[in-house]
Amino acid sequence: MIAKKALSNFRMKKILMYIGFGYLGIGGFLGATKAVSYAYAQFFGLFEMGWSMFSLAGLSFLMHTGYLIVITPIIQTFLWLPSLIMWYIDPGMYTFWMWLAPGFFIEAVTG
Repeated sequence: MIAKKALSNFRMKKILMYIGFGYLGIGGFLGATKAVSYAYAQFFGLFEMGWSMFSLAGLSFLMHTGYLIVITPIIQTFLWLPSLIMWYIDPGMYTFWMWLAPGFFIEAVTG
């Protein structure tokens, strides 16, 4: 009886582990697309700044860029499902592509 229950618990842990890996895998892919879109958009911003990117304002812009490219996708890796559900409930607020890769959208609209 105890061995049967232990085997059942082991199977449940295995299933939940695979679900967790799948969730983080999908989130990692979505986070990577967001990071690439921000890197693409910020590259053109830095290119237009020229030598002024070495000023105080340029360095703060670089710090903000680093936050967008590194920290934001990490957050999205863990919170992609709740944010996708929020987008699904109110899709009129912004499009799916704005949710997935906002950097490409910003560059396409303002560039």
